[in-house]
Amino acid sequence: MYLSDELPTTTSYQKVLGCGCIIGGILFFMYFQIQQKPVSFIWKPVQVWYTPEQRIKRPTYINQDHAFCGPCPADKRFSTAWQLTDLVTLISPKTPFLLNIGAGTADGGIYDPTYPLLTNFTPLFSALLIDPSTNPSHFNAYPNRSNIHIIHDYIWSETIVENILQKYNISKYFTLLKVDIDSYECSLLQSILQSGYQPQIIHTEFNPIFAPPVIFIPIYNSTTKHDWKPPLWSSSGPFYGCSLSALSKLLLSFNYTLVELDFWDVIYIKRDIVELIQVQVPLNDKVAYEYGFMSHSCFAYCRGNVKLYNEHIDGAIKTALNQSNFTKYMTNIIDLFAPVSKKTNLKHPYIISI
Repeated sequence: MYLSDELPTTTSYQKVLGCGCIIGGILFFMYFQIQQKPVSFIWKPVQVWYTPEQRIKRPTYINQDHAFCGPCPADKRFSTAWQLTDLVTLISPKTPFLLNIGAGTADGGIYDPTYPLLTNFTPLFSALLIDPSTNPSHFNAYPNRSNIHIIHDYIWSETIVENILQKYNISKYFTLLKVDIDSYECSLLQSILQSGYQPQIIHTEFNPIFAPPVIFIPIYNSTTKHDWKPPLWSSSGPFYGCSLSALSKLLLSFNYTLVELDFWDVIYIKRDIVELIQVQVPLNDKVAYEYGFMSHSCFAYCRGNVKLYNEHIDGAIKTALNQSNFTKYMTNIIDLFAPVSKKTNLKHPYIISI
């Protein structure tokens, strides 16, 4: 009697308990998955272009910086890339500030991509311009204003925060960081971002010898930074900077999105700002590289520039992508080009992978 009376109750209870466990398990699984997903899982959608035809057309302008790539004629240096002035206008910062690491260029600075911001942009930018060159002809075109300061020094990963960012009381949320040191861009950017600084826009250069998806990074060591023969920033080897995929992987971890690639120049913007201003972005590094570098009007004239194209490495990468051990195969090739320490006679360390 009691058994038959309790059986339905127990069965109902078991059903309810079972359903609860299933629902709880589903909810826990969903929570776990969300925690494991990259940030992009919860990002809002942005405007993406897959092919050049889908890309919103930009007005053509002449990028004189491309003259340094080699014998590219003036009428081939045109670009339809986003210019910094346009992007900053979209963001509309209240107190625009520029930190420019590697600011010296020929003709007083007019070829620096940030130059129009300091001369044509309203409201006026304040800026800290840094370069080891002490040649006045590399800076004399910059505006002579009280809110623009020039420092002649080398900047390194272990000193950037204390000697520059903290010393000059730079806000953690400034407008634009531009880095052009032809060597350890990835290491320097990582030091800045890990310290909590979040520039709205990052403009830097990458090493186009290593096409996506190749990750190439010359490993920085504070005790051997001046010790290499040839120097990393010389024009005779492929070690002058990290690859596009290495940059994107690093900056993605700090929630930056690749917005523009114009030959060897790249622009990243904080993801939340990209969502806010709804600027169109390339689908991925490969699409950006093929359109912004390989199909660039200057590329055909610059294949002889060893800082832009290395036939030996390019061929090795294509072969290595079909090998079982990409890193091992490529190490045998890259070692042939590695700078050597003048003190230890050891080759420069690096990371290469896919």
